[in-house]
Amino acid sequence: MSIEKKLSQHLQQGVVGFPVALASSVGVVMASPVILTVTSGFGMAGSTFALAMLIAFIMMQAQATTFAEAASMLPTSGAVYDYISGGLGRFWAITGTISAYLLVHVFAGTAETILSGIMALVNFEHLNTMMEHSGTSWMVGVGLVILFGLLNALGITIFGKAEIILTFVMWATLTVFGVIGLLKAPAVSLQGWFGNPLDLSDPSGVLSLIGMAMFMFVGFELVTPLAPELKNAGRNIPRAARLGLTGVAVTMAIYGAAMVHQVANVAMDPKNPAGPHLLDTPMAIPAFADQVMGPFGKIWLGIGLLFAGAATINTLIAALPRILYGMAIDGALPKAFTYLHPRFKTPLLGILVAVIIPCSHAWFIQGDLDRIMPLVLAAVCAWGVAYLLVNLAVARLRFTRPDFPRAYRSPWFPLPQIVSSVGILLAIWYITPPGMHPRDIYLPFGIMLGLTALYALVWTVCVQKVNPFRAVALEDILAAEFGKVGGHASLIDEELKRVATSA
Repeated sequence: MSIEKKLSQHLQQGVVGFPVALASSVGVVMASPVILTVTSGFGMAGSTFALAMLIAFIMMQAQATTFAEAASMLPTSGAVYDYISGGLGRFWAITGTISAYLLVHVFAGTAETILSGIMALVNFEHLNTMMEHSGTSWMVGVGLVILFGLLNALGITIFGKAEIILTFVMWATLTVFGVIGLLKAPAVSLQGWFGNPLDLSDPSGVLSLIGMAMFMFVGFELVTPLAPELKNAGRNIPRAARLGLTGVAVTMAIYGAAMVHQVANVAMDPKNPAGPHLLDTPMAIPAFADQVMGPFGKIWLGIGLLFAGAATINTLIAALPRILYGMAIDGALPKAFTYLHPRFKTPLLGILVAVIIPCSHAWFIQGDLDRIMPLVLAAVCAWGVAYLLVNLAVARLRFTRPDFPRAYRSPWFPLPQIVSSVGILLAIWYITPPGMHPRDIYLPFGIMLGLTALYALVWTVCVQKVNPFRAVALEDILAAEFGKVGGHASLIDEELKRVATSA
């Protein structure tokens, strides 16, 4: 069978459909840190943040076309790692993938673990007071991470059912509250629809907000590791990315506008007006819910935010282990990561690592909320590095492998790649918002990226004994996915066998 026919067949088969793809592209995006970022951004800059959000949305829609083309060429569990190794070589693949997913998990995964419990509990006054007194509010998120680690260990089909429910509840809750908040008479005197009027007097200030706004959309590509298990992946991945990003943008714009309409952004300490304001903190959530729906609204929104945290954690723990599995199959990680559960065929060591990283980091910083925003922005930098490398890989393959079959092609090439790459570079350069020191963002990101690059170089040269900068043949990557590698069948083959046996 020709490579084109094998690839076409591989793209068509699967055990989960478009709803799971959409939920996966949205679940990690509409996370607790994202909701807090939206609240803080609109409270701080109003219409200027709305402009930054629009720019970031255009950038990420352009980026989505690149990921969709890459996934249609290489529908593998390794996803980003395989895309970059096929275009640029194993050194860049290891560096980019660890940066985007392991390092992001250290930064954003920890932020989500801490905030998922805190942002839900603030809506339940008595329970929140009790847990705040003991300093254990953040432990709710740790419990969610452990729970969904166990859930994902049971198999991809269970993950799909849970993800659809969690994402729908989260999405519907934020949209309903946002619409009602806009329909009600404003409780705050506003200078514009989004609060503060548009201010273009300081271009660098606008650019610094793009980095914050970009965090609202990064992570949509976590649908791509599900390509081997997704029905008609060549069509469903680009559809899920486009629709997911659009849905997030609309919902967050409505929610942010409603928040500034209904909640005054007062200083938390009247004696220190330059200090943190209400919309910079999770306490804005119960204030908004109470203003929109009263006590019942606080309960509803609290439950909705708990679902938001659960959906994000569920997506991260489903996608990251499959990326690590794909890297280990290629020899980029220790062979232990290729071990699959005998019955459910799930990568257990990857799931264990995905659980340990945010739990241990959250425990190390003891759920300190002041550390959240630097973690979030460091995660944006790490994600940005991988996005740039994927852009370069896909662009290079257009020239070096124009013959290779592509079920989806990025339109208007190379315009989307240029738009997203320039935007990402500017966002990283101007990532520091007012009131934050650049060292708090660049130092942890730089150290972790440097260690990752060092590992990638040593591993490829000394362990794999390959040219770290030579691109891997696309046919070899697909052969590893289609066939038996290291004693294990590909995840899609094993999953299909399991489903057929149980039917």
